[in-house]
Amino acid sequence: MKTNKIEVKGLCKSFDGNSILKDISFKIESGEFVAVMGQSGCGKSTLLYSVSGMDRPTEGEIRFDNRELSALSEMQMQKLRLEYMGFIFQKPNFIKNLSIADNIVYPAFQLGKRSRKEIVSDAEALMKKMGIISVADHDIRKVSGGQLQRAAICRAMINHPDILFGDEPTGALDSSSTKEVMDILEQINFSGTTILLVTHDAKVASRADRIIYLEDGKIKDELRQKKGAESNINEWLAKMGF
Repeated sequence: MKTNKIEVKGLCKSFDGNSILKDISFKIESGEFVAVMGQSGCGKSTLLYSVSGMDRPTEGEIRFDNRELSALSEMQMQKLRLEYMGFIFQKPNFIKNLSIADNIVYPAFQLGKRSRKEIVSDAEALMKKMGIISVADHDIRKVSGGQLQRAAICRAMINHPDILFGDEPTGALDSSSTKEVMDILEQINFSGTTILLVTHDAKVASRADRIIYLEDGKIKDELRQKKGAESNINEWLAKMGF
């Protein structure tokens, strides 16, 4: 029986008196792949940051593995994110004076639970799997966008997280690189990692088990689907006015 990896109840988020998220509730099961879609400004990224503990909600409850995130101190939250969560963004934020490989291993050294040998071996295995071992020693400014995003996935997976969060991870990639990255994410999900992904791309969302559609900070509808059923998504999105 699957357990809930994340449970959100009555989530509200406001900035400077402006309500961004309004009474949002949903659950994500362990091993599920969920995509969040909606028009620009609907609160997609704010939802992801709130659910992952990167930002504190104004109201509501967010539980991760039955732990209430708002009850954790900032230090406890940082440790939880480092150990159990991975993050991929549209524009990966790497340390400029470190190589691709050194950027990938950095979170594992921060966590400090394994030996240097184990971490390096794990990073090399990830880079081989992602097809970027040949650029391991390269400067981050001297690789392609697709290679950089694969490196970001390696970094996100180096501590073997339970859940992977993605904020438009393919938004800056061409169609070929997008497909390659989504193939990798689908493999990661198939291996058991839960994924919550924000996207504006129906092809990307078609890889998910479920799509949550936001409108004006509220959940307007959800679509459960068979992966790859893009035609169904396009029809559904048209009904949403997307």
